[in-house]
Amino acid sequence: MKTIKIFLASSEELSDDRNAFGNLVRRLDKMYEKRGLRIDLFEWEDCDAAYNGRRKQNEYNDEIKASDMFLALFHIKAGEGTIEEFDVATEEFQKHASPKVYVYCKDLKPEEQESQELKEFKRKLTKDFGHYWCRYGNRDSMQLHFVMQLQLVETSGIVDKLKAEEGLVFLETMPIAKMDNLQFAAGNTTYQRMSSELVEMPEQIKKARERATKYPNDVDLQDELQQKLNNYNKLKDEFAQMQNALLETALHITVLQQGRVSEMLRRAIDAFDVGNLEKANMLLDEIALEAEQHMKQLDKQRELVHQDIDAFRVQAKTVMADVNYPINERIEKTNSIYIKADEWAQKSSLPHKKYEELLNDYGTFLYEYGEYGMALEVYQRLLSILEKTYGAEHPKTAATYKAIGNSYSALGDYKMSLRYLINALKIHENFIGKPNQQTASYYNDLGLAYNNLGDYENALIYYSKALDILLESNKILSNLIVLYNNLSMVICNMGDYNQAFMLLSKALFLGEKYLGAEHNVVIATYNNIANVYAEQGNYDKALEYSLVALSACKKTLGEKHPNTAAAYNNTGGMYNKKKDYDKALNFHSIALDICEKQLGTDHPNTASTYNCIGDVYLNQGDYVNAVKNYYKAYNIRKKVLGEKHPETINSYSNIAVTFWGVGRNEEALKFLLRAQEIREDVLGPEHPDSAFSYNRIANVYFSQEKYEESLVYYLKAMTIYEKVFGNEHLITATSYNNIGSILFLQKDYAKALEYYLKALVVCEKILGPNYNRTITTYENIANVYSELKDDEKAQEYKQKALMGKQKDQQ
Repeated sequence: MKTIKIFLASSEELSDDRNAFGNLVRRLDKMYEKRGLRIDLFEWEDCDAAYNGRRKQNEYNDEIKASDMFLALFHIKAGEGTIEEFDVATEEFQKHASPKVYVYCKDLKPEEQESQELKEFKRKLTKDFGHYWCRYGNRDSMQLHFVMQLQLVETSGIVDKLKAEEGLVFLETMPIAKMDNLQFAAGNTTYQRMSSELVEMPEQIKKARERATKYPNDVDLQDELQQKLNNYNKLKDEFAQMQNALLETALHITVLQQGRVSEMLRRAIDAFDVGNLEKANMLLDEIALEAEQHMKQLDKQRELVHQDIDAFRVQAKTVMADVNYPINERIEKTNSIYIKADEWAQKSSLPHKKYEELLNDYGTFLYEYGEYGMALEVYQRLLSILEKTYGAEHPKTAATYKAIGNSYSALGDYKMSLRYLINALKIHENFIGKPNQQTASYYNDLGLAYNNLGDYENALIYYSKALDILLESNKILSNLIVLYNNLSMVICNMGDYNQAFMLLSKALFLGEKYLGAEHNVVIATYNNIANVYAEQGNYDKALEYSLVALSACKKTLGEKHPNTAAAYNNTGGMYNKKKDYDKALNFHSIALDICEKQLGTDHPNTASTYNCIGDVYLNQGDYVNAVKNYYKAYNIRKKVLGEKHPETINSYSNIAVTFWGVGRNEEALKFLLRAQEIREDVLGPEHPDSAFSYNRIANVYFSQEKYEESLVYYLKAMTIYEKVFGNEHLITATSYNNIGSILFLQKDYAKALEYYLKALVVCEKILGPNYNRTITTYENIANVYSELKDDEKAQEYKQKALMGKQKDQQ
């Protein structure tokens, strides 16, 4: 059992604050005891009052030397005993690096004046020790400061990360402070404005709802109500982001307060502490300018440079927290700050602990804003430091394995992703014991990796595990909605579209109600709904939802964000399926422009856009431009992802299709057979992508009227689809139709009818009688019955096809 010993020193004037502090420590001790951590608080009242031949202060001093943390509270006075205790603690720290010393100074009221002794003590702190005390105006501020410092002392990962939810700061499930009681929030004009608007908006919504209810046919009133609801949800989301950004900045400032800080940085921290973000950023900009000079004198001023790097990290947080500026400006400035901080950290030999914190912040920022390759490189450097410092079985190492796994997944290297994520989960489970909300995050990431590999059974298992944890904990709504989305995509891949729609409906309801229609998670839900409709062949509905997602992306993330490019691509894909090729090319071109400018010409997202453009030209029969774009996609993927990556193989296969389109069948077969060989080597012979290759090979043989060879490959594809998706999936039904067509041409009408009827069962069940796929199957069956001279049955299915076409056109 690990124990953190805390010595609390203060004068009698702060007895109420000491009592409140004692209550907090006891609650924390009770919460973490079950995880193997005890928090032991010593106050002077705890010492035996009986005379034992020693000076009582000496007994207190012995307790200080045995402590891990020394905390001194001051307000107006600075008693001799407390000053002596501080001196003992600092001397002991200089010798043994323990205890960590923290000073708290309570803010003065207008009518109060601090004693001359306290003024002298503060001067000594600043001039002699370079120590920066923690200001606090109330108990909430004091409690928050302490918990943040406790996180820094307890580095094994037992103490949870603080988070802001619904106006409160929580440590796990324990409320620590009210945001409104923290001066960095209460004094922030933007925070107060947003808070006031959130209080006022429900009454405005109520009045708008009353008007809309009174006049239900008035479209303008309905639109006004919806706009107010959207604005309210968006503001709530922005307010929550700001609260967490402010809290994260406060935590980083706490890290800085353990060591020396410059006068300018101290003033910036003071400005942040009272809620003046504008002044804090102005001062940090001045530090950044001074830092340019410091860098020129690195050898002589290494410590100053390290302080400048600390300032850069604070600046990165405050820039992203300042919602008064457009997101693109904040991202661009923050990235430049991190680039400079990372470069200087390497040149100035920044201590390992500070460097790992910098790399973690930088990697998280890069990943969040779509720079996956750069994020991977940063995380890999971080992992090297962590493995050397803490070993391979540490929670920090596990978290970085997880981050690397997710980066590989974002880059499309799903096997590497799975390898890192499995390792991360193993370390995490060995350390944490009983699964918690963090475990749900590991399960979710593993589910995504398995889904990307086409292993839907394992994907479903891990997503379900994560969902059980989140439903039981009833926390982190956005994570729950993400899981509903992920589960729906697996279930869609397995052919159960009704179940997929049910999950997406839950996700959309919760998302629009609690997060707003422009939240990233809700945008993903719109896109997923569009993809399910596209799988069913309902391209009108698919396009409708794609356009909603695109509009929300542009409004929330701006025109230059990689997610916006992805939304343009998705929408272009829907226009392509609707055979509106001009619009499809327009949307893909916009996506390409964003990708090339924001991600570069060698990024996987750029390659995907070229691939989409190739698809449009292919459908138009423009094989020259199709192969041109397919080759661009292939060259990028081969360079960035490697020749054996699934996306690279897909490009190789697409090139083959263009050869087939211009009648160069032997070259097409050569490419397709080579692609299939690589696919089987990388993904295995029973992966859905292998079935996709078999179908393409069969198509080429079919066009050459080599029906025997074609049938062999269609049957191979069908065997995989039945095993992976089952016999009630639309893709399996397509295989049945393909096989039926070959058998029909071979005049094996009875066998052809058997496969067509199997296809029809699936199409009618999933799509209904009025979809193109179902209508085509009716026509195929009618043709078979005509050849079998069963005119009554032939007429029956011709009539069904006709009725389906008529209803589809209505």
